[in-house]
Amino acid sequence: MKSDVVIVGGGISGLSLAFYSAKAGFKTTLLEKNDSVGGSFNSHLYTGDSTAFWLEMGAHTCYNSYQNLLDIVDACHVSDSIIPRAKVPFMLLVDKKLTSVFSALNIFEALKSIPNIFSLKKEGLSVREYYSKIVGVNNYNNTLSHFFNAVPSQPTDDFPADMMFKSRAKRKEVLKNYTFREGLQSVAKAIAKSKGINVFTGQEVTGIEVVESGYAITTGSGVTHSAATLALATPSAVSSRLLQTIEADIAGHLGTLKAASVDSLGVVVRKEDISVRPVAAIISPNDTFFSAVSRDTVPDDQYRGFAFHFRTGESDETKMRRITEVLGIREDAIIHRYEVMNTVPSLRVGHREWLEKMDDMLAGKNLLLTGNYFGGMAIEDCVSRSLSESGRLKKS
Repeated sequence: MKSDVVIVGGGISGLSLAFYSAKAGFKTTLLEKNDSVGGSFNSHLYTGDSTAFWLEMGAHTCYNSYQNLLDIVDACHVSDSIIPRAKVPFMLLVDKKLTSVFSALNIFEALKSIPNIFSLKKEGLSVREYYSKIVGVNNYNNTLSHFFNAVPSQPTDDFPADMMFKSRAKRKEVLKNYTFREGLQSVAKAIAKSKGINVFTGQEVTGIEVVESGYAITTGSGVTHSAATLALATPSAVSSRLLQTIEADIAGHLGTLKAASVDSLGVVVRKEDISVRPVAAIISPNDTFFSAVSRDTVPDDQYRGFAFHFRTGESDETKMRRITEVLGIREDAIIHRYEVMNTVPSLRVGHREWLEKMDDMLAGKNLLLTGNYFGGMAIEDCVSRSLSESGRLKKS
């Protein structure tokens, strides 16, 4: 099958690149190894007694500063499904009790340290180096670091401070933070239906060759797709493996990046069977899990759901025991469970230099790379990278 562009990977990075490619008039094919598109836009659906209930198993919040994403949402005619997130708090689990993040801070230490925010620059500093000077060492170690760790579900002390949280221009007519009526995956599905994009799910790419016309991409089902331009929107280790035989230098550079696996287990319970107060998420310092993200931000009449993001290596028995302890329920109160393993990058100080070298290596090639390991892990960072890479597409 022949296309102008073949994109490997159907997460938000691959989908947004496919959107930009098709919009520019390129015949675009997207190959996704899973049975549905979305990647971290994973709104798992449970069909209960009389209604459907979705639970986010990856990303869970969008912001009005995600302007590139919002442009795509508008173009795909799903902006009318934007809904607000209920104002429920993020809570820390300390000594078996839920407490607010703010109340866990030492206010005197914070007041002493906060003036540093006006003179201290994030560039070149790690998350630990920067934020321990902003809130105080003890506040960082005892409270804030656990909140940061919950974002990518891994230790973040060594992450670049300027890539953890970013200030961006905002669309003021859009809700500050929001989701969608049928979850974030509804956006992924809408993009996949865009004119000019041919999506094939259940198609894992097993080999890539350079041919006279560009690239030949073979899938596990034995189908070969050809295109003048190849785009990879997969985790860095996967992209490195796929490029090993055709772009050894780029593959090697990708291989220097580190990543972490996140073992996420979602559970659904009936509202009457749980007494935990409504929360956005539960963060438990030094626990077997980094966070338990709740569906309470979009209240449901019948159900509540929680996605526990565990450290890897925990047994199923350990995970279920911890879930029931945290939620204060018996295991038979869980009416549905769903598990997924995700890969997230482990960025380090010096990543900008890594990125500059990568872009130099890609210059002049009909090879595009996008994903959450470039400018940052936020949804908007992924879309922005795809927009930037789409600018390198060339008419044949």
